[in-house]
Parts: sequence; C-alpha cells; structure tokens
Amino acid sequence: MANNQTGKGKKARHRLNAIEQEIKKIKKQLDKARAILEKTANPVSKNEKKKKKRSIVAIAPERIEFEFNSLKFYIDFTLVASERDGQSNIKGSIIYGTSRTLCFIFPNNENNCKICQRTARCDNLEDKPLISFEVTQHGMIQSSGKLEGEWWIKDKPDLDELHYRTLDLIWKEALDWTNEIILP
Repeated sequence: MANNQTGKGKKARHRLNAIEQEIKKIKKQLDKARAILEKTANPVSKNEKKKKKRSIVAIAPERIEFEFNSLKFYIDFTLVASERDGQSNIKGSIIYGTSRTLCFIFPNNENNCKICQRTARCDNLEDKPLISFEVTQHGMIQSSGKLEGEWWIKDKPDLDELHYRTLDLIWKEALDWTNEIILP
C-alpha cells in the first residue's frame, strides 16, 4: 500500500504520523496535568457510573468537578488544532468553567425531565466555559487574554499557582452567571 503512493501521498502520510505522535505526547501531558489538578482542586466525590467530559475527543481525560466558595466548577481537557504556515499544529487545552442548576423541580427523576426535556442522563446542570489554556507536547501551559503567563506541568507549584490564580480571576463571573437566572 505505501509503495503505490505518490510523493504527495507519502508526505501526507508522514504528516499524519507526526500528528499522531504529537497527539500521544499531548495526551500524556494532559493526563499528568489532570492528576495534579485533581489533588489541588479537591473534587467532589465522583460516581463511577457517571464519568463526564464535554469533549468528544476519545482520548481526552475526564472532567474534574469541584466546589469552591459554594460554587460548582469544572476543569475539562481536550485537543485543539490550529494551522500555521500551512502546517497543522495540535495542542492540548485545559478549560475552567462553572455549572449552574438548570432543573429545579425534578432533580432525581429517572424519566425525562419535564422542564428541560433532557433524557434520564440529565445532570440538572448547565455548563459555561470561562477560561482556557493551551498545553504543548512538552508540558508548557500558555495563556493569553484574561490571565497571561506560562506554567509547566512537571512543576506542581506551577499548577497550584495556575489553579488558584484562575479561580481568583473567574469566581465573580461564575457567581454572576450562576445568579443570572434568578435575578431580575
């Protein structure tokens, strides 16, 4: 099969193989980040039957859910692609967000929710991503915009700093959005 490929086909195959290797390295970095952040975030007890992640990317690590100052937060992990100079560039992404109650009447109903019409898998929460960070295959976390800086996954103090600076930055936005549905 590989012998019948043209020069362009071989180049494409090499690019795809390189991307596959890059994805494996990024997944490894995201897994490390998740393990450290899970200890730092002190997640709520998890139900093994309901493993959640927002990303449909199969290799993305599971979400971390935790409470901070009586608000529900989460950390999601996924892969993102960008194109620079005609080359595909894969990076990991760490997304901090908050959740608010969506259903008020039937929180533990096994049938479809009468309010939101979700099926029995409804967790009664609506998510809002608030900030994201790019992760390179070498374990560097970069941010721009709301919180500028660089951190390294291999350094637990860096991830602790990232975590607490992020929460300090987003907690007010999370509180405002959580209350948006009940305040006039």
